[in-house]
Amino acid sequence: METIRVDTPSAGWRSSAESAARRLAAITTAGAVLGLLVGGVGGRLAMMLLARLNPDVTGITSDDGFRMGQFTVPATVNLLIVGLGFGLVGAAVYAVVRCLMVGPRWFQVLSVAVGPAVVVGAGIVHTGGVDFDLLAPAWLAIAVFVAIPGVYAGLLTLVAERMLSEDGWFARAPTARATAALALWVVFFPLLPLLAVLVLLWVGREALRRTPRGAIAVGHPAIPWAARAGLVAAFSLGLADLGQDAAELL
Repeated sequence: METIRVDTPSAGWRSSAESAARRLAAITTAGAVLGLLVGGVGGRLAMMLLARLNPDVTGITSDDGFRMGQFTVPATVNLLIVGLGFGLVGAAVYAVVRCLMVGPRWFQVLSVAVGPAVVVGAGIVHTGGVDFDLLAPAWLAIAVFVAIPGVYAGLLTLVAERMLSEDGWFARAPTARATAALALWVVFFPLLPLLAVLVLLWVGREALRRTPRGAIAVGHPAIPWAARAGLVAAFSLGLADLGQDAAELL
């Protein structure tokens, strides 16, 4: 898998920081655009479909504060902004876990798509509320809101890795232009702590890999496999939660 640039442990901090900023800018761009399209536009289309199938719920306020069946411009713009924000969150997560992908390309895309579909879907699908208790058929509502994060994550894997290629625009453009997309984190200032976490993780890793013992620790195969085990555990918990809620709703 090609990336923008791989720095050696002896490379200077400035060079490594520039390379990392270009990578994050590329992933941020992909995440924001796909969040807007898949989460925002896709979410609006999903709501329109479910509203058409359930005309009796028109005007009822959903669990997320939207009025079902009433598609106003302010509500649509708000949904697009929310989708873009969640796209940034997804970009941050992908920036951390992309180094954990294993296997052939199709398996990487599939695993990255299925994981968020289940984990995020488990957070969206719930009982005891308005959205999934009133909307019918319940299986369609569940399938749609599980598919949205899955489609987003799968496309993010494809689009981001293409943007990260060594011959891509983010690798060749002047640094100021290539990293301009990072300004989105300032626009969505509530997410700045998440950006701070990414920066701290990068600084910690860089500091470690520049020492002999730290380089050995960072390169030890047990660390990524332990992280993968944690992701599998999160997936299993999400699958159990999603299955339980789906069983109650269906």
